[in-house]
Amino acid sequence: MKKIVIKDSERLIADLSKAYRAVAKQTTIPILTGFHLQFTGESLTITGSDTDNTIQITEENNCSSSKPCAIVVPARIFLDIVRKLPAGEIQLKIGTNEISISAGKSTFEIKTMEADEYPSFPFNDTGVCVEIQASDLANGLRLGYACAVSTTRPTLQGIHIFGKEKAVTFVATDAHRLGTWTVQLEQEIPLPKMILPARAAEEMIKLVEDATDKVTIHCTENSLRLSHQNVTYVSRLISGTYPDTSRVIPTNFSTTFVANRDELVKVLERVSIVSKEGKTNMCRLRVTQSAMPSLLISASQEGMGKVQEEVFISDLEGEMFEMKFSTKYLLDALRHLKAKEVMFHASGVNAPLIIRPKGDDLGFALVLPVRSV
Repeated sequence: MKKIVIKDSERLIADLSKAYRAVAKQTTIPILTGFHLQFTGESLTITGSDTDNTIQITEENNCSSSKPCAIVVPARIFLDIVRKLPAGEIQLKIGTNEISISAGKSTFEIKTMEADEYPSFPFNDTGVCVEIQASDLANGLRLGYACAVSTTRPTLQGIHIFGKEKAVTFVATDAHRLGTWTVQLEQEIPLPKMILPARAAEEMIKLVEDATDKVTIHCTENSLRLSHQNVTYVSRLISGTYPDTSRVIPTNFSTTFVANRDELVKVLERVSIVSKEGKTNMCRLRVTQSAMPSLLISASQEGMGKVQEEVFISDLEGEMFEMKFSTKYLLDALRHLKAKEVMFHASGVNAPLIIRPKGDDLGFALVLPVRSV
């Protein structure tokens, strides 16, 4: 019988909650529904994994174990128990294929699984290592909004990440829209091309979105590993070749103008009340030239009604234009481009629309218009 004392249950709950996001919820391998717990002196390492995604957390000075040991506990039940126990100290007693969990006047006994049967995962330092500001990485990973949902083209279900000179570029597309973001590095890194699943990107954002320092990523042929403080996240990469998206990005424009991003988001949110009632969630954009150049945004649904909003614009150059776009795609793009003002670049009817932060060349969004029948 091995005895372990958890000093602070709140810290344990926080760590278990993070690791639980990677635990397999539906699997034919029962042991993957559990947490792998490794106790060594005052150190506890928690691992959760579905083999495609693995989260490992090492917490120092929050436990006291009589001797080193490892065990696999059913993740959902163990987390539920710890959450409901009185806050403070928790007593663990590990026996043969079972664990006793006690706090206050409560005691639970649950069955466990053999730690030796838990799969091993790549936590070594092989591959290319890059240090990157957490906020910059989060901006690149947020391009997951533009990834494909359909499984017909698996490579488009992830974010294409690659290095060139002293920069890392992130690209995502579902063939109807595209987002790109570039992060400048202090030195040139031979970063290989990789495709990170959108789901993994979403989970990584949760781990780094509040961080103000740098994080470390290790890239191998098959996996990307993110490390920050006491948390490590490993994701299996999507195999295949990402399409050459540079061919669909226009370089010549017939119309350009500047608009306030926050105002546009609020206007499109109101317009979407009408547009989302239709199958295509479509709105119409029309640039008008008058004493005060403006962008008219409208939507209508037969049998329901219509809406029209006007947004004043500046720095208008070139031709007037009128095109239809997915309201959702425009909103997704503008929400990602966190800038006070954004620039619109149009290349004519049925050509892609480019939206980029004014005065910032680090990223942009591309949205294809809805073609008129």
